[in-house]
Amino acid sequence: MFERLTSLPTGVLLALLGCLICGAGGGGIGYGFGYRYAEALGNTALQNERTTQAQQALAAEQQARIELQQQVTRANAAEAQLLADQATHAKQVTELEGRIAHVSAQYRRTPDQAPEPVPHCVFTVGWLRDYNAALGVPGALVGPVTSRHGTTPFAAPGTDAELLESGVSPADILAHAQDYGRWARGLASQVTALLTLRKDATP
Repeated sequence: MFERLTSLPTGVLLALLGCLICGAGGGGIGYGFGYRYAEALGNTALQNERTTQAQQALAAEQQARIELQQQVTRANAAEAQLLADQATHAKQVTELEGRIAHVSAQYRRTPDQAPEPVPHCVFTVGWLRDYNAALGVPGALVGPVTSRHGTTPFAAPGTDAELLESGVSPADILAHAQDYGRWARGLASQVTALLTLRKDATP
């Protein structure tokens, strides 16, 4: 084959050589152009993907801020309601405290009779023990109680000691009911506030 090529005139050989060089150069140029074109497409796609991700991240951040602000608003409203409830309870307790002595120390037998002292009311040690046990007071069945006869341990049910007078008066019971009621209403207000927050936060 090389012998045939060498037998060709020099002009033909130069022409063939020129064609080969031009073909190789054109292929190289085409390859380079294609590579650069593909690289540009890839860079554009990558930039578009980064832009999309940045936009999604920004949208997610904005949504998170909105939801956080909504949660803060709901929490503030729940706290304000809880504080208002507590203020109402405190006012009611103050009003009750001012009436305890009045309604516990004297009474009228009939509407047209003058007030007279309330008869002595006896609450036994056993009654006080069971009252505290009914409220779930820890150690109510075994702890001591201060009675008119000094500190007396809570007697076991059925014993003579449980019939001793505890010294608790109707005013004491009303004062305890007032404190217990305030605690219960405060707890109910807290539970209501938490339930409201949970309900409002549920989509």
